[in-house]
Amino acid sequence: MDLKKDLMKVFGSNIVTLAAGIVSGLVIPSFLSLDQYAYLKTFTLYLSYVGILHLGLADGLFIKYGGSYEDEVDKSLLKGEHHFFLVFQLIISITIIITSLFIEDKILLAFSFSIIPFNLLTFYKFFYQAIGKFNIYSKILIFPPVVMLVANLAVIFIFQIENYWLFIFIRLFAYFSIFLILEYNFYRLTKSTEINIDFEEIKSIFNIGFFIMLGNLSSLMFYSIDRWFVKFSFTSSDFAFYSFAISMMGVINIFINSITKVFYPYLARNRNDDILQKLKSYFIIIASFASGSYFFFAFIVENFISKHIPALNIIAIIFAGFPALITIKALYVNLYKVRKSDKLYVKTVIFMLLISVILNFIALVVFDNNIAIAAATTISFYIWFGFSSKHFETLFVSLKEILYLGIFVVLFIYSSNFISLLAGTIIFSVGLLILIFGFYKSEFMGLINEFKNKGNL
Repeated sequence: MDLKKDLMKVFGSNIVTLAAGIVSGLVIPSFLSLDQYAYLKTFTLYLSYVGILHLGLADGLFIKYGGSYEDEVDKSLLKGEHHFFLVFQLIISITIIITSLFIEDKILLAFSFSIIPFNLLTFYKFFYQAIGKFNIYSKILIFPPVVMLVANLAVIFIFQIENYWLFIFIRLFAYFSIFLILEYNFYRLTKSTEINIDFEEIKSIFNIGFFIMLGNLSSLMFYSIDRWFVKFSFTSSDFAFYSFAISMMGVINIFINSITKVFYPYLARNRNDDILQKLKSYFIIIASFASGSYFFFAFIVENFISKHIPALNIIAIIFAGFPALITIKALYVNLYKVRKSDKLYVKTVIFMLLISVILNFIALVVFDNNIAIAAATTISFYIWFGFSSKHFETLFVSLKEILYLGIFVVLFIYSSNFISLLAGTIIFSVGLLILIFGFYKSEFMGLINEFKNKGNL
């Protein structure tokens, strides 16, 4: 497997995703009022849970085909799994449509129409990711962001209609478009293949995926519990500011997701302990630089989106958690899946969710502001970072990592919170380079060489 080549494919597709993320994260909030933006972010918060509604079937298929090659796949079984998946999601969609009409919740109704296209898109993404077909996977990634980017820009700069529903409809249209294209392509490729629905096999896939789904649900709650605390405890403006900060983190997460998606099949085929330790160091280094993106966002907000300046205090806290967050997502979570440690993964995420709820509750009761909620969330990232390291023999948190991360957090918090933007940018940049060369010089040079060479770790 050519790791560099696969990374470049996914990174390339994510350039457009990044552009769409910037529009969604920076341009839309500057265009909409705080209340309109809060409604839009409520829809996207709902949407973050749509993947739970396949009840682990997609996750089970991901595990089933992970590390396989295309010619090893039984296409008749795959076709049967696809058809079962589609009908299953149709039933779920109808149920939620009826519920939304009964309780008269328009945002929930819009959410219900996203279920089939979004989860079938997950079906295809997981399959092509699992078998390492990143050329197709990258094309799937790039389509919705292109549609949303063009349409969002048209609404903002040409039609200039300030209505959050338009942005919801654009997102739904993008998902339905790629869903129909993929369905047509799947039908064309498998029309001569018989359908083989093996219910025992599907039951087995559910059994595997259900634990992953529970873990994913807990993980989603872990990553979003802070927004629920803010939504139900503070004003809509506070929720808008906090959601804006999370959107900035989402822009960086585009690159994080590129790394996590590529590394699953790689880790499934390569389990060398030295490589795992090397990857952990690489992720910590990459994440340290990712935290520095705060200074870019701060410049944009201060000069072009001044109404969201209160969000900078939140961003300056949560971005300190990137080294832990990226290591968790790119390494630990993938290793739980590769090693079929689904029950351990679920227990870990549920435990971390409990920790996060406790920390957020304490922050709410003691400090009663969204900055404290952000601090509680960042602390929970580092607790998870340390807790999961115990589950993998060669990945225990070392004294070197503790010292590095401790100094890094102090450097970042000081540079982003207590001095001017220009001085903070300079001090953080110089300080980070000194820190990396002091603790990770050989790993940093090795990371650079990986991208200069073929990228085969």
